[in-house]
Amino acid sequence: MPQSNSPRILLVDKGLDRKERIGLLKKNGFTVYPALEIQQARERCKPGRYDLIIVNAGDDPPTAQALCDHIAHQNPRQLVLLMTPPGVQLSSREPVMSSNPEVLLERVQGLFAAHHLAAA
Repeated sequence: MPQSNSPRILLVDKGLDRKERIGLLKKNGFTVYPALEIQQARERCKPGRYDLIIVNAGDDPPTAQALCDHIAHQNPRQLVLLMTPPGVQLSSREPVMSSNPEVLLERVQGLFAAHHLAAA
């Protein structure tokens, strides 16, 4: 059962390691809401609903970038993390260029730590 004060993450991911990423994030205190399709995620991305939105660019980087741009336009303060295959650079974002769940966890924890310090 998720804790009511645990950070809420929308994970847009249909990659092979999706379940491992979800499990690792949950194990580390995050409440994870998975979405397999970009359109499903777009409908659920309401301002204030999630603390972080993670988008796995996987095999369709332009569509993932379009979703991130849509989210930024809708809510410029929304934390968004884009996971890209190694070597793929999209816009000016600093993506996580790895599908390794441990690398993703480190980046997520770093984002929340930086965001918490900035809000203090």
